[in-house]
Amino acid sequence: MYKKLFVIILSVFILLSACTTTPANNEEVNNDETPQEQKEGERDKEYKDQLVDDEIDFEKIRPNELGKIMVLMYHQIGPEEKEWIRTPDNFRRDLQTLYDHGYRLVSLRDVLKGEISVPAGLTPVVITFDDGTEGQFRYIEKGGEWVIDPDSAVGILLEMNEKNPGLGTAATFFVNTNPFRQPEHTKRKLEELIQFGMDIGNHTLTHPNLSQITTPEEMERQMGGLVKEIQSYLPDYQIDTLALPFGAHPKEELYPYAIKGQYQGTEYHHKGILLVGSHPSHSPFHKDFNPLRIPRIRGEDLIEYGYLYYWLEYFEKNPHLRYISDGDPRYVTIPEELLNEVDLSNFQGKKIRTY
Repeated sequence: MYKKLFVIILSVFILLSACTTTPANNEEVNNDETPQEQKEGERDKEYKDQLVDDEIDFEKIRPNELGKIMVLMYHQIGPEEKEWIRTPDNFRRDLQTLYDHGYRLVSLRDVLKGEISVPAGLTPVVITFDDGTEGQFRYIEKGGEWVIDPDSAVGILLEMNEKNPGLGTAATFFVNTNPFRQPEHTKRKLEELIQFGMDIGNHTLTHPNLSQITTPEEMERQMGGLVKEIQSYLPDYQIDTLALPFGAHPKEELYPYAIKGQYQGTEYHHKGILLVGSHPSHSPFHKDFNPLRIPRIRGEDLIEYGYLYYWLEYFEKNPHLRYISDGDPRYVTIPEELLNEVDLSNFQGKKIRTY
């Protein structure tokens, strides 16, 4: 019933593909342990309990862990649907539609580390929010207590995961100074984001157009200043992803300062940099994946090219191009004809499995 499987140890694969180059601006993903990573490992437990340990029906599931991954971009959650604003009910609809079509939320960090824990036959999707607006995470007073607004993005993510077990709560919030706009609650909000299995990313200190910055000092102030502010609330938290404001690239000679640097004694190192973009990302295991230029798909509406529902329909029509999990994070499982598309040089210990 099954085709013969070929399990190829990574070291042998690298020798066979030594002549393959990766883009010059790809940096190696650093897998060093940081304090929050222990918590990140725990949040995937409900997935890992479902993971397939041995053989699966490859002909039925057709896993393809070189398939494309949607990285969705949202901004405000508000009462009226318009450009850059999603209503609470429409965001609920987005999450329900994703769940019904076999998508599960995964952390951007886990994608960058190649630790994508999704049950066999399902597809990872990454949720991101820019600007740290109040509608993303709001507290409201109820019965004399401050509680999470059920119509804020965080409230909706928690609600929909409870309604749809296994959906997940992973999301990355790319914030500026004064994240979520309720300064009296900032520390509590940031702490709870981590507890909920969510992440905090860098969207610069003041949201400038980075293409207009002309000095390394201002680049480092924008990057390191935001990290410094977040670490004033969460001293051990390491921000390691950046979303470019307006999708604007710094000048080429200043791009290295978007990746790493230091400001007033605070160091920063972004292992992933997100664009605005309008198409899905390569799998992190694909030879063309560039962690420093990850495209995103806008989540607001459903007609134009570049939006969520366009790409949902696209992958329904082209399932062979979609990332389909094998359910086992020890392996990268792909159709045999895609073997020359793999690059696992940043993921030591992974095994390639073909069918």
